[in-house]
Amino acid sequence: MNRHDTSNLLSDDQIASFIISGYHIIEPDLAPGYNEEIRNSLRAMPENPGEHIVEALPAITRLLEHPAVVGTLASLLGPDYVRDPGGHIHMNPPHTRAQPWHQDERFGRSHQDRDIDHIKHLMLMYYPQDVTEDMGPTVLLPGSQRRVAAPETMVTLVNLRGQVFSTVTSGSVLVTHADIWHAGTGNRSDKVRYMIKFPFSRTQENTEPSWGHDARNIPEVRMRLDSEHPTTLSRNEYETDHALRVRTWNNIAGTAAMPLRSEAHLGGPWPESGGATTASRRRRDQP
Repeated sequence: MNRHDTSNLLSDDQIASFIISGYHIIEPDLAPGYNEEIRNSLRAMPENPGEHIVEALPAITRLLEHPAVVGTLASLLGPDYVRDPGGHIHMNPPHTRAQPWHQDERFGRSHQDRDIDHIKHLMLMYYPQDVTEDMGPTVLLPGSQRRVAAPETMVTLVNLRGQVFSTVTSGSVLVTHADIWHAGTGNRSDKVRYMIKFPFSRTQENTEPSWGHDARNIPEVRMRLDSEHPTTLSRNEYETDHALRVRTWNNIAGTAAMPLRSEAHLGGPWPESGGATTASRRRRDQP
């Protein structure tokens, strides 16, 4: 496992996508039979090993050390990232109910202590079988890592505009910002849905980009950070969200930081009716 191998690092465009949405899907080229080996081992376990997953399932190390997985984690957290204590094997039996929306808690942090403008902690979720829509896929709200909500408020929510379901193929790895809103949906099928989750953390700040950066991509990256919205925001959230995205880039980019303020996203056609942001109205009203 070489964390300094540049051949599997994410691109500027992929980093921008992660900052915007809060998740990235890896489809590593695992050895034939690997996913079946993991499934068989999970079925044979007399009980859930809790956080002692690697001890109970040594073969999972081959996934965690796969170059595509290492490259993604090193890109987002720096090459000195660590796997945190914890982790969990989720076994979702047939005909089980959905989880409520939530943000994962980390030991010693309150629900308000979130990294809304940084990437310090990630969750890795590995699915050793195909996950179809009726098997209880994980549902995510893209961009929600920049939102803070009380747990008692989140449990009252049901379907949210812009939510996405992780219907994936066997062997897929979903990497998310640790603070993204998510939930396990109900398993309406006759199959068991397994998912193995591990937490990872940054150990030091970047002095330069830890991914495959090319300075020529900065204008396009900036335009994406300023203009793309995976979910609907209220008018007063747009400007705040733009700033948080750029601050996130700057907090992980080191020498490739960009100016915090830009008006590039204000260009383009006038809105036809309603929905104008405060900034758009300000531009429209200027002589």
